[in-house]
Amino acid sequence: MTSEIKGVIFDKDGTLFDYQETWVVWCEHVLDDLAESDIALKQRLALAVGFDLPGHRFVSGSLIVNASAGEVNAAWARVLPGVSAEQVNLVSEKNLVNLPCRPVCDLPDLMVSLRGTGRLLGLATNDYEAGAVMQLNDAGISDLFDFVCGFDSGHGVKPDPGMIHGFCTATGLEPSQVAMVGDSTHDLQAGRFAGVGLNIGVLSGPANAADLQEFADLLVPDISHLPQALRG
Repeated sequence: MTSEIKGVIFDKDGTLFDYQETWVVWCEHVLDDLAESDIALKQRLALAVGFDLPGHRFVSGSLIVNASAGEVNAAWARVLPGVSAEQVNLVSEKNLVNLPCRPVCDLPDLMVSLRGTGRLLGLATNDYEAGAVMQLNDAGISDLFDFVCGFDSGHGVKPDPGMIHGFCTATGLEPSQVAMVGDSTHDLQAGRFAGVGLNIGVLSGPANAADLQEFADLLVPDISHLPQALRG
């Protein structure tokens, strides 16, 4: 099966980059801006997206972990009287600057290794496309990717299959020739809906094996295990 895989499309956060280190900081900054000094409002905003304020962590099923940035902004707007999702989006985007961003492994080495097997690479995130491009640039791997899309790129959002189909259109591959690699049920459901040849779940994000095993053909600790998995 793995010999037929000619392309690999990755999720971003929790898959390429450490999820908690980046997005806990972002979430707390946005909540501070949206609620200002209103502690009760801050708690309602946190609950609306599945964020545990005292624990500084995302709870199981968190909207931030699973949904698109647009859906998160809409959820916050519903809590804020007289504030639109577009206004929340401005606050969300403002706080994307200078976030900590720690790769889960040596990304240049891994991506060069995968490219060396002739495989094409893509990235599909429910985050902003511009933010994804910025992070790939910072990691020194943007030129190794054949396709990058976010929730705002016109391919829909995961778990819908549009992002994966967009990768296939851009590269000329069939879905059966593609491996989807992600750390959430949304990632792997998107792979199922798209008809990918291989669905690979990674345990480097907030989800655990029990969360992912229903949708994954293969589970690995993190993406550093991909070269071996794709040789098998």
